[in-house]
Amino acid sequence: MAFRLKNSAVFFLILLTFTQVSTANDFYPLEDGSIWKYKDSNNKTIVKKAVREEKLGYYPSVLLEVSEGKTLLSSEYIVVTNEGVFRFALDGKRFDQGALLLKEKPKAGDKWIINLALDIGKVRSEVKVSEEEVTVPFGKFKCFVTTTVSKDEKGTEYQLKNYYAQKVGVVKVTIEKAGKKHYELELLEFKLGSSNTSDAKGAEKK
Repeated sequence: MAFRLKNSAVFFLILLTFTQVSTANDFYPLEDGSIWKYKDSNNKTIVKKAVREEKLGYYPSVLLEVSEGKTLLSSEYIVVTNEGVFRFALDGKRFDQGALLLKEKPKAGDKWIINLALDIGKVRSEVKVSEEEVTVPFGKFKCFVTTTVSKDEKGTEYQLKNYYAQKVGVVKVTIEKAGKKHYELELLEFKLGSSNTSDAKGAEKK
C-alpha cells in the first residue's frame, strides 16, 4: 500500500524526509538491513529500512522503504555519485534526472534548486544548508540542516528541515505550513545493518 496524502505539497516534502544512502557518504551510513525508528508529532512510530542494493540504470542504488506497523508508506531509490546524494525513483516512478538531496561534502551556505515532474505536476523547490545542534531521544548531535521551501498548487508555502548527523543520517525533521508547525519526526533508534547497533548515540560531532 503506497503512502498517499490529500495535499500534494505535504506528500512531496515528507518523501524528501526519508532519505538515506549507501556507505559512500559519511552522513548516510547505510548498509542492507539498516533501520531508523522515529516518533512523529502524532505519537506514531515510523520505521525506515534499507532493504537492498539494486542497479538503477548505470548507478548502484539503495531501495528504502518507510512503514507504520505493517503498512508500507513509501519506497524510493537513492543513488550516490561524486556530486552528492540523489533520489532517482519514487514509488515506482523514475525521474529523468535525480533530485539532489545533499552534496558530497556539505557545508553551511550550500544552496540549489530541485525541479521535478511528478504526477501532481511540476514541483520546484529551493534548498539551503545550515548548521545546528539538536537533541532528540536518540542523543545530541551537531547537524547539517537542509531547508527545502516549496509551494502547493494554491500557493501555500511549505518549509521542510532535515537534520543530518554524521554516521547516523536524518535525526530530526520539521515541516511548517504557511509559517506554522505542521509535522515533526525525531529519531528514537538507529541500527546499522542487520545486527550492529550504532555507537553514535549521544555523539556531538559532525
